[in-house]
Amino acid sequence: MFTGLIQYSGTLISLSRTNPIELTVQAPLLESVRIGDSVSVNGACLTVIDIDGSQYGFNLSEETLRLSTFGDLCPGSSLNLELAMTLSDRLGGHLVSGHIDGTARLKGMQKRPGSTVMSFVTAEKGWMRLMIPKGSITVNGISLTLSGVSGQEFKVDVIPHTLVSTNLHTLKIGERVNIELDLIGKYLYNFNLSKE
Repeated sequence: MFTGLIQYSGTLISLSRTNPIELTVQAPLLESVRIGDSVSVNGACLTVIDIDGSQYGFNLSEETLRLSTFGDLCPGSSLNLELAMTLSDRLGGHLVSGHIDGTARLKGMQKRPGSTVMSFVTAEKGWMRLMIPKGSITVNGISLTLSGVSGQEFKVDVIPHTLVSTNLHTLKIGERVNIELDLIGKYLYNFNLSKE
């Protein structure tokens, strides 16, 4: 489980599509991380399978590769990293499972005093019933607040600190991002469906 508050910036070294699929990431020495630990990499919960100095190896399932943007990325791409939370941690963002629901594309960026409004569009029509203004969403592992939802488009206001300390500032129009919808919202929606 994660909070969506990015702790480190990593760099993609390689993505090997062999069986099993392996992702190698260069990162600052991640405190107390051991083989078998979970790390959120651009929002996907991945298990550490190898540590070689400041390089960390992870396996990806076929589903994770299919649902995420990892296949789009080139070596040198910036990655958002967060260590799994402990029960004594503060929950500064929101509850994030690290299970990617799919992707959305950056449609636009508009600078405003104190923030940048980023708009995204998705082909997933069913997502909109799980998004509410002022609700939570995870974009590339970052806990953000929805500032607008319309049709198949949603917007988030990103403060300067979040923009420059994550890989959001590297995004180009049309580029895909990993999305995890609000965990509690998904459970509540499915609970209500089961009562019908």
